[in-house]
Amino acid sequence: VRDTSPITLEYALKNVDEVLSVDDEEIASAILYLLEKQKLVVEGAGAVGVAALLHHKLDSLKGKNVAVVLSGGNMDVTLLSVIIEKGLLKSHRKMKLTVTLVDKPGSLMRFTQILQELNANIVHIAYDRTSISLDYGDANVTVHVETKGKEHQEEIRQALKQEGYIKD
Repeated sequence: VRDTSPITLEYALKNVDEVLSVDDEEIASAILYLLEKQKLVVEGAGAVGVAALLHHKLDSLKGKNVAVVLSGGNMDVTLLSVIIEKGLLKSHRKMKLTVTLVDKPGSLMRFTQILQELNANIVHIAYDRTSISLDYGDANVTVHVETKGKEHQEEIRQALKQEGYIKD
């Protein structure tokens, strides 16, 4: 909504005690929270109250009984999938890595074997040997892996660094 209608503005000025704002990231985290913890699909506008609570924008209400209206299930599934994916990345339950391999038999197998040994579940892999920025004989591999948290991700990075897949 770009502009408030004069009737709505007049009503709000008479009846609203406080106005605050939440940003898109906070709304997305509220949508993910509601989906994951409460099993509710709520559109962005309907999740702003929860976003304000989750991000401590209503601390003046601490200790009081608070009701938040959840509304709207008119959620675009493409946007919802982006919110879920970003949420998994931010909570360290998923990570994306791109490494450069020598394009020869066995290189990809060794790389994925390291991930398997560390219990990182590969959910997507892309193998690219035609990018203009690549040297002939090299390939970029991008993987999306499910992880068990920040420490697990660091363990993966260290193992790949030790094997020469990640440079400082």
